[in-house]
Amino acid sequence: MADEVVDVVIRPDGKVEMHVSGVDGMVCVEHTDQLVSLLGGDVEAQELTAEAYVQAEAETEIDRQNRLWH
Repeated sequence: MADEVVDVVIRPDGKVEMHVSGVDGMVCVEHTDQLVSLLGGDVEAQELTAEAYVQAEAETEIDRQNRLWH
């Protein structure tokens, strides 16, 4: 499994850009929900990468609990 990486850029005008890599499927949206809420909670636009369309393997609750964020 590739490393999960979330890059966050806060622009001078206060807008936030977020890019997620290393996550297959739409799980990336779930992984960033809390971060989006902490940053204001309003999503103006969303662009999905090719990784979002890859069928993700089923993830168990133990896998979620053992995930380490860098």
